[in-house]
Amino acid sequence: MMPALWEELHRLEERMNQLFRELWSIPRAEERFPGFAGVRSPFCDVQETEKEVIVTAELPGVSKEDIKINATEREVEISAEVRREEEEKKEGYLRRERQFSRFYRCLSLPAEVDPSRAKATYKNGVLELRLPKVKAEKKTSIRVE
Repeated sequence: MMPALWEELHRLEERMNQLFRELWSIPRAEERFPGFAGVRSPFCDVQETEKEVIVTAELPGVSKEDIKINATEREVEISAEVRREEEEKKEGYLRRERQFSRFYRCLSLPAEVDPSRAKATYKNGVLELRLPKVKAEKKTSIRVE
């Protein structure tokens, strides 16, 4: 009995090693999608309370008008683009600076929510999204006849 157990554990170890090799060989997003280069993934926290799911995302330097949020009952997609140009002209001197950054993050939610009642606020580079949970329907016992 023991040798069969060790053989099974060895097969399991080999399969896990294969899965990790495959995982590390997956190309990064910018390699898979050429237009995705330079996209930053914002730091996010997802918190579940009794009544809602709260998503907090750090989007430094972004104006609230540049933030796009798409939500379903089980997922939230946050994206933003920042484009800035500065120009300073003086006698015999010209300085131009351009800034472009993109943020994108898609999060799975721990509970089903009602996206139509979601509230989003943005202050000091931090986006807070409050998504009310869908109330579970009252369970009804059914008697088997």
